[in-house]
Amino acid sequence: MKLLLNIIFLFLVTSVLAQNATLSGIVSDAETGETLISATVLLKTDNLHGTTTNVNGFFSLPGIEPVSYNIEFSFMGYEPVIKRVDFSKNPKQFIEVALKPSDIVLEQITVIESGPDRLGDKDVEISQHTLTPKAIRSIPTARNDVFRAIRYLPGVEATEPFSPLVSVRGSNPGENLIMLDGVTIYNPYHFLSSSSIFNMQTVKNVDLMVGGFGAEYGGRNSSVINISTKDGNNNGIHGEINPSTALSKVFLEFPVGKKSTMMVGARLYYDLQTNLMMYSNNYFYDTNLSFTHRFNAKNSLTLKYFSSKDKNDMDFNNFYKYMGNSMAGLMDDEVDIAEIFNGVSIKYVNKWRNNIATAIYKSVVGSRLYFRAQIYASLHSADNLSEVFFKTDSLVFFNTSTQFNTKVHDWSGKFSLNYKMFSWNDINLGAEYNNYLFYNASTINKIENISAQKTPILLSLFAEDKITIGSFTARAGLRATQFNKGSVMYEPRLNAVYRFDDGLKLEAAWGRYNQHIFSMNTQEYELNQILDYYYPLENGKPSQSEHFILGAEKLINSNNTLSVDLYYKDISRTYTFDLMQDQYEVFALSDKIVAGSGKSYGMELLWKGSFGKLSGWGSYTLAKSTRSFPNIMNGKEFDYDYDRRHSIKAVLNYQATKRISYSTSFMAQSGIPKSIENTIQSFYMYEPLTGSMNYGQQYTVDKKNASRLPWVFYLDFGLQKRVVSGFGKNIAEFFGADESYLILNVNNVLFFRRNVLYYQAFVGFDKFLPFSDSYFPTVSAGYTIKF
Repeated sequence: MKLLLNIIFLFLVTSVLAQNATLSGIVSDAETGETLISATVLLKTDNLHGTTTNVNGFFSLPGIEPVSYNIEFSFMGYEPVIKRVDFSKNPKQFIEVALKPSDIVLEQITVIESGPDRLGDKDVEISQHTLTPKAIRSIPTARNDVFRAIRYLPGVEATEPFSPLVSVRGSNPGENLIMLDGVTIYNPYHFLSSSSIFNMQTVKNVDLMVGGFGAEYGGRNSSVINISTKDGNNNGIHGEINPSTALSKVFLEFPVGKKSTMMVGARLYYDLQTNLMMYSNNYFYDTNLSFTHRFNAKNSLTLKYFSSKDKNDMDFNNFYKYMGNSMAGLMDDEVDIAEIFNGVSIKYVNKWRNNIATAIYKSVVGSRLYFRAQIYASLHSADNLSEVFFKTDSLVFFNTSTQFNTKVHDWSGKFSLNYKMFSWNDINLGAEYNNYLFYNASTINKIENISAQKTPILLSLFAEDKITIGSFTARAGLRATQFNKGSVMYEPRLNAVYRFDDGLKLEAAWGRYNQHIFSMNTQEYELNQILDYYYPLENGKPSQSEHFILGAEKLINSNNTLSVDLYYKDISRTYTFDLMQDQYEVFALSDKIVAGSGKSYGMELLWKGSFGKLSGWGSYTLAKSTRSFPNIMNGKEFDYDYDRRHSIKAVLNYQATKRISYSTSFMAQSGIPKSIENTIQSFYMYEPLTGSMNYGQQYTVDKKNASRLPWVFYLDFGLQKRVVSGFGKNIAEFFGADESYLILNVNNVLFFRRNVLYYQAFVGFDKFLPFSDSYFPTVSAGYTIKF
């Protein structure tokens, strides 16, 4: 805390000092009004004095001699602008610059690009990836989804076969900080499509920092994922319409008066096929609203609202009854197949919602000072029921059910100050306040258990100081947190970069990270865990990890880079529920948790760039992740559930003509570790209320994750064609749109090679039966209408 106070004192003292002239301003897109991040501001002098814009598009360039200069503003994919500025009469100048996209639009020829509102500081961040909407659209498997797309980045792996959750560098999925426009969002997934709740039509950029992130971000141990949405367009009405029988989408952005812009987006998914077969009512929707008002060149206010709802009621009973009646005439008369199916019950009922509202105020307070404040409410609720029941005559073979109810309310306020002390020195200060409500309840096998509601408060302060001396840049930071009025805990961070003249860049990062919110692991009990159930660690120390990262990046030519990251993550404290305790004690959400430790380390090799009309990226990852808990194998180390030793990924886009582009995505990965049971324990239990005998089996194994699944391979192709005649053109003309596109995807091309996702033991079989999700290829087609 003393270090924070000293930095604040130094900031106040130096703020009264003058250092010659200062140029400050904001650089934005001339067509949309969106601010541009990492745009270059360069004084046309012999020593080429310059800077870049920060995450808000703001720049400050102090230490200028009070004379006249030609100043160049540039950004990749935009036409540079040169302005003449005279400091002789006014030593403090503020300028607003709007850059126009260049005639050769970069988005049309490459999927590797920079964009507005990037996360973090480009000068010093390590292990950072940015995906633009075009890059995500170029991944056929992603189907325009954020979480499917980031699985093609190094260090990011899928978890459960049908779950959208991801593990980053051997982490638990609950250790990822996921934000929508700076708002922490909980379980941002749709169940029916196993996808994210983010509408790609509304997204500007997806930024991912897989380790070594600065002190401005906290509360999670593994990674930061921020999805930034559009603010609107100040150059007329623009949008897209995507009608279909299953998923329909609409998006509009337009100006409101002379100083305001607005964006509206919505999606509706209706599972028609399942609803007809199972008499269900399954759907989801999500909506985005954004309104930005610019009071003047230095001050703006943005209001954003997001809402989503999932309803899934999949009752297989009607389907089984239909199958039983249909097959009755095909079986032996002595076999009552209809009665057999009547004794089978499998049911999934899932309902959850997300609601977010936020207000963001940005202000250029002075020539060297930028202020950003944000308040938000992030509300999540879920009710998940799963039930499996097998019965014949008076004997119940299997009868289990689980139901989870959860709520997370996060009311937060935060602000940050960015101060350009000298031309070589930046200071970033901030604070954050989170008022939480966590509610969890469960019902196991029709027996209601104890619920738990907790309302902790988290206070956070952070300070960062970035210094640039020649080719060397370093950023030191400190984050101080107090959880639920406990003791203050400190998280130091350090990033450093050295740039050579030949395009080589060496990077290093170190940091300590604490997490006070624990994600409960229910995969041992639920049939398929699709959500994180959050639980605050009020009575124990936070989980903690320490990151050590070394990296090198080489600019091969103006369009291609090659980089390598070596990382080691020391997980000194992590938690799991004691699986040896009574199951009812577990689901009563008691504090009976067990602390353990782990480590994760690896190497990530990444190429990204373009050769002519071909662009994309490719990566290879070699990694290992382990855990150790005293209640599992007597504390012996075991491979973590999501550990993949080898991973090869590639995404390529070929822009054949201005109208046609081809894309492909490839993934080859070694299998994850699994506990393949080799012993069966049988038990019988008489149920006096119904007079039936319950029979069950428990598969056991002496070692956890002692086996490993085989390699998996995925290959997909995509086509996007701008339509100039025919049906697609007629649709565009009907809506008065400027253009329309035909999109065709062919997924699972390697279907003839089964990707085994898990093995299941069945009574009567002497071998484990493999299960896959890649039995057949799939083809999808649709139109996108833009105006």
